[in-house]
Amino acid sequence: MVNWGYSASPLALTVPTSTTAPVPEDEEYYSSWSLFLVCMLLILSLFWTSYYLQIKKIRAINETVVAIFAGMLVGLVVRLAPGTMIREMLTFRHTLFFNLLLPPIILNSGYELKQENFFRNFGSILTFAFLGTFISAVGVGVLVYIYSILGLESLDLSLIECLTFGSTLSATDPVTILAIFNQYKVDPKLYTIIFGESLLNDAVSIVMYETLSKFHGTEIYVSSIFHGIGIFLLTFSVSMALGVAFGLAMSLILKHSSLAQYPGIESCLVALSAYTCYFFSNGTTMSGIVSLLFCGITLKHYAYHTMSRRTQRTTKYIFSTLAQLSENFIFVYLGLSLFTSPPSSEKVTSYFKPLFVVITAVAVVFTRYAAVFPLSEAINFFQRHARGQRSEELPHSYQMMLFWAGLRGAVGVALAAGFKGDNAETLRITYWAFVRALRMMQQVAVMKKGFPAAGGLVVVAEEAEEGGPLDILTMTTDTWQLNRLLQP
Repeated sequence: MVNWGYSASPLALTVPTSTTAPVPEDEEYYSSWSLFLVCMLLILSLFWTSYYLQIKKIRAINETVVAIFAGMLVGLVVRLAPGTMIREMLTFRHTLFFNLLLPPIILNSGYELKQENFFRNFGSILTFAFLGTFISAVGVGVLVYIYSILGLESLDLSLIECLTFGSTLSATDPVTILAIFNQYKVDPKLYTIIFGESLLNDAVSIVMYETLSKFHGTEIYVSSIFHGIGIFLLTFSVSMALGVAFGLAMSLILKHSSLAQYPGIESCLVALSAYTCYFFSNGTTMSGIVSLLFCGITLKHYAYHTMSRRTQRTTKYIFSTLAQLSENFIFVYLGLSLFTSPPSSEKVTSYFKPLFVVITAVAVVFTRYAAVFPLSEAINFFQRHARGQRSEELPHSYQMMLFWAGLRGAVGVALAAGFKGDNAETLRITYWAFVRALRMMQQVAVMKKGFPAAGGLVVVAEEAEEGGPLDILTMTTDTWQLNRLLQP
């Protein structure tokens, strides 16, 4: 969402504005141009680019990469143009960012989850989502803190700031992973583990970020570690319980009422129940994102089959459409923010640290490696010795895909927008610059290296019913292997 106001607000991520109130006619004029630019960028990234890439079957580039570059180009033009009103309009308010853009992404991720394959691989998913995220967040935070202690580039970061920074860099991107993998028929087990890990990883990283933010500016003791762990477990558990409770309540309402005869009202109630759960959880100082995620999972598992056919289709496509718009909107902003967010009065070197970006990139790659390969070997060891499984649960080709599929996405961008303190601008710009470079590298790596390294996991895609793409998660491993054998 664009920033409609000009007043300074502690929740507004804006550049310094004029102290005089804008003329209403001018405000309407400049806000119209701001919204026009955003809509044109979304049309470019969603319609023309996505359509062209799919028609030409170009799979090495995703529309989100184009959205970033398009946003950077427009942001540069706005930055160089005289006046500041449009640039001020194109900044975000923190509250609108979390309340309007993130919920559709998380809700759609939970709503699209297929429980059968998810719970079949639940142990592996939990291992990567909790232990993997912890290793990544703490590893990046410690490495960045060590670099800060060296005193290079005049950085002075506290341990809490570094760990908070690490928690944002541990958030992967389930929506982009889903978009990439839906173009292929991959082994359902591999798809489920990657998608499930990304899904729960977002929830874990958000709660970790919120927990660490509570210690910002305070002294850290040994007891603070146990206190933080307690807050994390309590917040995650209560938030999950709230989401399940709201989902079950709506499921019971749909089951014991005649709402199926009124699909318009039914569709509205399903969407409103999910968002009510989100805002209630936030209002009780819990994690609304975690509640929304599990509310979506519960609605799909219990309420979906009691809905009318029209409501099933409506909710499915509305949630998917809103998620795609929000995702692309965030990456358009990611490009715009490179030139519109930094204050005009400050030098670029005051908030952009090139060496710090490189160190961050090395730390993320190293910790991702440490989170994927050792944990994969531990899972293989457990399956082999505890369950007597002869074949490896996660062969090396799967491990390589897990490593390369760790794209940093919209959730991390949203968390980075909430950095606080004197170093907030430096950490924010570093994260955004890192994500821009990483998305381009990993996009190519997953397409060009990941699939060939996975031993030919790609097979020819088929069409599902109603002319849509085949949902990979509806396949069983046996079906996938049979289809693979039948390939000419």
